[in-house]
Order: sequence, then C-alpha cells, then structure tokens
Amino acid sequence: MFELPPLLLALAFILVGLAAWFLGRRNGAARTVRLPRDYYVGLDHLINDRFDHAAEIFTRMAAEAEGDAAEMQFALGSLFRRRGEVDRAIALHSRLRDHGGPRLRDKAAFALALDYQSAGLMDRAERVFEELAASREYRHAALDQLVAIYETQGDWAKALKVFHELPPAVQAERGRVAAHYLCELAEHALVQGDSERARTLLRQARTHQPELPRADILSARIAEKAGDAAGALLLYLHALEMSPGLALEIIPAVLGIARQIGRADMLSELRKRLHESGRVTPRQLAWLLATALPPADAAGLAGLAADLGGGIESAAEASSLGALLMRIGDAGGRYQCDDCGLHSVGWYWRCPKCRSWDSMRPSVFKWAERTERPAGATCGGGPL
Repeated sequence: MFELPPLLLALAFILVGLAAWFLGRRNGAARTVRLPRDYYVGLDHLINDRFDHAAEIFTRMAAEAEGDAAEMQFALGSLFRRRGEVDRAIALHSRLRDHGGPRLRDKAAFALALDYQSAGLMDRAERVFEELAASREYRHAALDQLVAIYETQGDWAKALKVFHELPPAVQAERGRVAAHYLCELAEHALVQGDSERARTLLRQARTHQPELPRADILSARIAEKAGDAAGALLLYLHALEMSPGLALEIIPAVLGIARQIGRADMLSELRKRLHESGRVTPRQLAWLLATALPPADAAGLAGLAADLGGGIESAAEASSLGALLMRIGDAGGRYQCDDCGLHSVGWYWRCPKCRSWDSMRPSVFKWAERTERPAGATCGGGPL
C-alpha cells in the first residue's frame, strides 16, 4: 500500500487538530469534540492516495464552512505546490474557486494562478491575475504577479502598462524600475533603427529617474551614431561619474572617441572625474582602470602604480596586473551581484538569478577592498 510522506502525514494530523480546536472553541471547552465523519473519510482517502475523493470531500466541507475547513484546504494546496505536485494543487484550488462560497473565490483564484505559474502555464496565470486585478482585496498582489510574469517574458511594454496601474505611492517607490522598462524599449527601438523613438523613450525614462546612467549610455550611442562625438563623450563621462561600476563597459568607448577627436588627456580626465565622484577608493579606482584600459593605453598606468599596491612600481607591472585581473575576471566573473552573489563575465542591468535591478558590481572592487585591509585583519573570524 502507498505510504504517505511524513510531511503530508503531519499535515493530515494538523488538519484533525485544527478541526478539533475550532469545533471545541465553538461548542465550549467543557464539551466533547465530535469531528464530522467526513473528516475521517477524507483523511482515509488522502492517506491512501485517493486524492480526487479526498479533494471532493474537503471541498464540500469548505463550501459548508467557508472559514476553518477552507483554510485547511488552502494549506494543503500550498503544500502540494511546494512539493511539485502542481496538478493536485490545481485540482484542489479549481474546485474551491468553482464551488466554494463568494468569500473563497478570489482567494482560490489567486492560489490557482500561482499553481499555473509554478507549472509554467504563464498564459493561464496571466488571465487569472488579470481578472483578479478587478478585485479590491487581491488587486495589488495580482498586479505584482503580472509584472513578474512580464519581466520574465521580457514584455516591457506590458510591464510598464501594469506599473501605471499600481498605487501612486508604489509607483514613486519603483520609479527606477519603470525607467529601466523604458530603456529596454529604447534599446529595442535602436536595434530596429528608430533613433527618434529611442530618444522619446529615454526622455520618458528620465521623468521616472532623472539620474539614470543607462539612459546616458543609450543617448551617447545615439549621439555617436549621429556623428556627435563630443556630445557622446560628455554623456559617457556623466554616466561614469554616476556609476563608476560601469567603467569596464564605458572606458573603452570613451578612449576610442577621445582618439577620434584628439583628446590626449582623456585618461587623466577619467581619473579626475572618478576620484571626485567620491564613489570609489584610490585602490578601487586604480584596479578598475588597470582592468578597463586596453593594451594600447597601458602606458597611462604609470601614474597609478602607487595606488595599485603590492610593490608595483612601473607601467609594465601595472599592465601585467591589469591583464591578470582580466584573466581572473574571464574565468570567475568580472561582475558580482550584491544581492545574491552571482558571478558573471558580462554586464547585466538586471541580475539573471535574483532579478534585482542595478545590483551588479565589478569584482575588482571587492578584490581591491581586500588588499586595502590592514595586515593581520580578519574576516569572519579567520585571516583574509
């Protein structure tokens, strides 16, 4: 005979205990609690893996007593979903939605949509969440889930549309995310060769987040394509000042433009701007430039030798360190997510693992931080 897993068996006993407590509360502590016969029949079906029969009984009981029995079924459905038995969760929540009382339907529909998401049935989940967006109780939660679906699908236009349906306070809190949606759409417009639409979208992005390095980078690409090298250079530099972590992506483009327009002092300008931004330490700045500078500009590292540390005294040694850092980055990841720790060779505006925006940082920042600690310093109780 099929043996019920311990976790599910424990839930069955909890169901009985909760039922006894609720009935005891209603009938008085001094009275003997008598559980309905259907509880025992339903649990017998459950233990013997006759799920359809058990679900039918529990659903009928929930319809008769919307509060207590229904909560037990929602707990059971959630357990099935977490265990990967999504078909069972879908069957249970579908019955609750279709046959439960009015107070249960929205809650069951929300749980059902989560089941569909877990099963990868995004079109069905989307339809249910769209219906729930008209519900007073579940509107906000349904909109959040719709945003998550559209972000996963890369449907930035729909994600932006749902964003505008959120409460004003939530929109203000998530303005930076909406700006990224618009930048995603602007990048798509640039791929299609529609620079004018891209400019319009970037202007809209800045209404949500005035200081947005990504918008400056995209605007710089548009300016560069239009032949405005000087304008592109200013935009790149502004983005770099706001976010030095973008140096590995921006500096090669900046130096390329500088060569075109005869700006021989550009490396000094970069150092000055990054230093004055106050967002990086001297060691982080030195290691960042050592990693970002192309081999053709390695001679410019001579002035960084003192800040690089480790006894480095010449441009050649600095260049060797930069090459080493690049190889380490290529092997183990040039960037790391501050939120989940994911290592990545390439840059992402949104972490592929935890889905956080603007959470990637150059790994050299942390490597440099470790070298700046005093000798004998410890981290987590042990030597560095």
